[in-house]
Amino acid sequence: MKDPHPVLENPSRRKLFKSRTKDRTLLRQDIAAHGAPVPNNLSDAAEVPPFAVRVLTRMGFGLRRTTLAPAVEPDPDRIFASRFDRPDLLGQDDVAYFESLGNTDDQRLERYVDEQLSDDLPDPDWEARKAAYPNSFDILDEDLATTYSERECAGFSQYVEPQRQIERAAFTRACYSRRQLLELMADFWHNHFNVFSGGDEDIYVSWADWDKTVIRGHAFGNFHDMLQASAKHPAMLYYLDNYANEAGGFNENYARELFELHTLGAINYLGNTSPLDAPALPTNPYAGLGDPLLDALQYSNPAREIQSEYTDTDVYEAARALTGWRYDDQDVDDGMGNCISGGTGAFLVDEGEHDGGPKAILSRNVGFIPADGGAVHDGEVAIKLAAYHPGTARYIALKLCQRLISDNPPETVVQAAADTFYANRRDPRQIAKTLRTILLSDEFKDPATWGQKIKRPFEYVVSAMRAARCDYTWRFDDSDSDRMLSVFNNAGQRLYWWRTPDGYPDERAAWMGSSTLVQNWRLIDWLLDENNNDDVNRVMRVVDTTLEHFPGNPTPRELVAFWCHWILGFTPDGGWVGPIGTFYSNEPTALGRACMQFITQQGFPIGEENAPPFPADQFIPRNELRDDPSPNRWYRRLRGMVALILWSPNFMQR
Repeated sequence: MKDPHPVLENPSRRKLFKSRTKDRTLLRQDIAAHGAPVPNNLSDAAEVPPFAVRVLTRMGFGLRRTTLAPAVEPDPDRIFASRFDRPDLLGQDDVAYFESLGNTDDQRLERYVDEQLSDDLPDPDWEARKAAYPNSFDILDEDLATTYSERECAGFSQYVEPQRQIERAAFTRACYSRRQLLELMADFWHNHFNVFSGGDEDIYVSWADWDKTVIRGHAFGNFHDMLQASAKHPAMLYYLDNYANEAGGFNENYARELFELHTLGAINYLGNTSPLDAPALPTNPYAGLGDPLLDALQYSNPAREIQSEYTDTDVYEAARALTGWRYDDQDVDDGMGNCISGGTGAFLVDEGEHDGGPKAILSRNVGFIPADGGAVHDGEVAIKLAAYHPGTARYIALKLCQRLISDNPPETVVQAAADTFYANRRDPRQIAKTLRTILLSDEFKDPATWGQKIKRPFEYVVSAMRAARCDYTWRFDDSDSDRMLSVFNNAGQRLYWWRTPDGYPDERAAWMGSSTLVQNWRLIDWLLDENNNDDVNRVMRVVDTTLEHFPGNPTPRELVAFWCHWILGFTPDGGWVGPIGTFYSNEPTALGRACMQFITQQGFPIGEENAPPFPADQFIPRNELRDDPSPNRWYRRLRGMVALILWSPNFMQR
């Protein structure tokens, strides 16, 4: 009996297979044709995945599988080892590994979070790929002075290479690294302390050090230490013009963003209000903190009144405090006007350009920073006052909860995270402890918050690579890598390329535009098609994975059920597709219906437009899945069906 599916008669739907049309409205038509509501927010029609899948998606870049590992019964007597046991599951099946960590969801989550936050967590897959291509990743381990001096005054191809290596390493790390939370947080902090990496050769050439020492070096550490490191780095000094901040005509660019974006945030901004009119905090936040620099200035006196919010005056005073901050950019000349070596990029100060007068920051116009303290002293005090303020704790907690839970996270978890952040202001693991508070919270575990965010292009493409078994190292000076990045950049999130200091937006609405979604689809299309007939060099191992898991001849129904489970990490009650003998209209899920319709459709030759679909339960010769002979083109159908799953509402939400 022919399946009575109206969309089969739709010529535009037939073209999806023939021309790989990149239009998400077709999936909406499939869903609507079966009476299901059209998913306006990418989550209406999607199944809520089980706990393990939600955790792995939110704490990193999604599931990675090389095989479907059998379920493992956890040993109730086993003590979780510091060396991260269950090596037999590592790199095979993330879901099975997570499930092996304990007897309850709470136990598994706690152990997984502590593992991800550990500095001792080994990362063999990333290290192996890095070692395999030493010329593509050699700058990652260089010290700043070496890179800067050798490349800063060299030609374009030389000074851009540090940025290019980091850009490609980010994809490889996110795809293969076991340290998924670190990779997620590296992306978060790169956006929080956003620097446009293409702004100048000084930024290009120092980018590997920025990524290594500022971002990754402090991703789980102390926020104040990260803030100080960012303020003294040549990338930030140049980008926000603090290298040109001088006495008598201060430049407020960096100081403005120090408050508005890096610390207290615009949520704590009072505008051009007089500091005397700013509300005072009920208690002095610096009292009892134990910071020697603030203690010496009597900022920690419990009787001192500290502003609850900042004003323009505080920005100007901080800009004065940060005058004279520079970096070594002194080129070596060959005597004929030709640069033969750059400087070292090291932080330094020019006391002659520092405003040595007294300054009042967040202190209701009371000048606690005395005159003639020196450029380093004054600047570091300004940064500490901002970093240790309770408004900063609130702002950073809110942003972390928005990244890990939802655009509008519950107030309870935001406050709990702010309290942890504030209580550990001088703790070397301040950020790790704050993350632990968020990730172990009831709000993080609550399935009701699932689907309130959409994957941004970087998350989306990396999670697709992980889900569909990518086997490729994205590296410098490689044509396939260059082509992939060219397609990726069209989606609007080229890494480290946001020009304004606020970083790429983290709200779902910003990434729901048709242009971004279509470019995402084109990128998935490229990944699945690149080198697909080359058994050695294909990027995505779709056909290999299929044949490894089907020793015999599979049916279309079996292929859909397998790949939905493989990519999404679970099968809902009732399955993704109906039992043998059922038709499209009886499939239990919208995704199953769309995939079944896609992989079985026929009727491309002229005169056969209305041919009945390929029987859903008829065996497919396994050699045709690899060889792709006419007329069925099963390899092409298979890749198209996998792409459809990867572009479904189920996969795009987080």
